[in-house]
Amino acid sequence: MTSAIHRDLDAIDPNDSRGFNGARLSATVILVRDDRGKLEVWAQERVVTMRNYPGMTVFPGGGVDPRDFPPRSWDSGNLWTGPSVVSVARRMGVTKYKAHALVFAALREVFEESGTLLVVNDEGDLIRDAHMFHDYREQLETHAAAFSDLLHDNALRVNADLIRPWSRWVGTSSAGNRFDTFFFIAYAPPGQEPDGDSGETDDAGWFPPGLLLDGWRAGLVRLAAPTYAQLKRLARHNSVAGVMADADYSDMRPVIGDPVDDERYREYFTTTPTNRIGPKYDIGEPLRPDTPDTLS
Repeated sequence: MTSAIHRDLDAIDPNDSRGFNGARLSATVILVRDDRGKLEVWAQERVVTMRNYPGMTVFPGGGVDPRDFPPRSWDSGNLWTGPSVVSVARRMGVTKYKAHALVFAALREVFEESGTLLVVNDEGDLIRDAHMFHDYREQLETHAAAFSDLLHDNALRVNADLIRPWSRWVGTSSAGNRFDTFFFIAYAPPGQEPDGDSGETDDAGWFPPGLLLDGWRAGLVRLAAPTYAQLKRLARHNSVAGVMADADYSDMRPVIGDPVDDERYREYFTTTPTNRIGPKYDIGEPLRPDTPDTLS
């Protein structure tokens, strides 16, 4: 690795909190599990009052909050275990300052939206019952607390082994907001069961990826292009082990705008499913390509 890249990874600029071409950084978590010999993914249908992607089937996620960034430096100290922030940053192609924020945002969002807490205790053990942290979940949703508060107050730590970079998409949301979204893969912890107890979710559950794709083709499920792309990739696998092995070889170069010429997504851009679930909501214009500038 060149010294220039090392300097970029070591750069810590509290004002540098934007993504590709100034887009807002966001993180999405794809929870997966094995169920009776097949792979399932946790998906949720957004309420129709949401500004971005109303009524669409998505994975838990959202924008990076300023408090997801480290307060003084990139070093998370006793809040981080597993692969170092530096190694995660290299894997993602961003500064370690941003890698810290994206991982914290991913873990915060999946806890807020599904009640799944992907952290370990001070002995390194997975949390098997997240209900005791319900008050923190509510505080995170209302921005009354930061994810680091939950960790500090309860002697919990992030384990970067539990959440792996999967893909990166850059584009404009249904409401015209520009996002640089990092998708992560995570295995649902034993003993924890996700829920749809969130003001952003109308319905949620576990589904085989292929079933959601079939639902989209039948006009029963609404998907944005990035969600379709992740489901199609997941549908190639029959187990969590296969997905995690695939994650180790993820191409983290950003997909910019609508990849209409990419053969992998041709079906999405050439298919107009019959609408079988009532009036369409205003999901906005398709993603528009941005002019390449910087990856972070």
